[in-house]
Amino acid sequence: MFSCNLEKTIEVDLPVQEKGLVVEAYLEKGKPLKVLLMETDSYFDTLRLPLLTTAIIRLETSGISDSLLPLVTLDIQNRKLFNFESTYLPDGSEGVLNLKVAESGRRLSGTCRFLQEPVLDTIEVQYNPADSMARFLFWIKDFSGESNFYRIIANEDSLSGSNVLDFTFTDNGFDGKIFPLITGYRFERGKKIIVRLFHIEQQYYLYLRAISAADRSNGNPFAQPSTLRSPMEGNGYGIFTSLNYRTIILQP
Repeated sequence: MFSCNLEKTIEVDLPVQEKGLVVEAYLEKGKPLKVLLMETDSYFDTLRLPLLTTAIIRLETSGISDSLLPLVTLDIQNRKLFNFESTYLPDGSEGVLNLKVAESGRRLSGTCRFLQEPVLDTIEVQYNPADSMARFLFWIKDFSGESNFYRIIANEDSLSGSNVLDFTFTDNGFDGKIFPLITGYRFERGKKIIVRLFHIEQQYYLYLRAISAADRSNGNPFAQPSTLRSPMEGNGYGIFTSLNYRTIILQP
């Protein structure tokens, strides 16, 4: 049995993939729009950072058209790299905003709008009798009359500290009501915890879930294949959305 030849080399001709645009763009009130623009690579290509710097990117809203400038910046708090930045500072009252990208004949576009900041009614701290680890109980006031989507991120010590919590959820069954969000017993007594609660667009919620599914299936032969759901239209993929959040500093 040990002498059997149980290996066989199989050659598979992979089709040539057209390189598409990849965009990450996040809007915050009172801050310039920052965009990461890259292009796709084949899964088996040499590892590189395919940044694009010669594109024309425009932010349009309410009669305003702003051309973004190539500028490489590193956002340490959110662990993001960007290579374009706008001069226009949105104030949250713009309505629908449009992002248009053009590069070497390829085009990609998307829309977003600002949402209301999430409303926290109360916060409770509970301790595990076994080891004194703490958990939080957040009571969130939902907005009535529409489906709402949320994301919560918690960091230790600072926004650039270790990420101890990050997940998304919806208001299914709680339309317009105050509903609880309970964390696990994962917080040490005396540690400073910075919590950001986001009210996010449905397109961003679906995008985050697709990214998470793709990450879980990558390299796992037993995982279900994952398809990236992108709300942007054109020659590529990506997300253009607003960040509407509330920051809370806790110390159990």
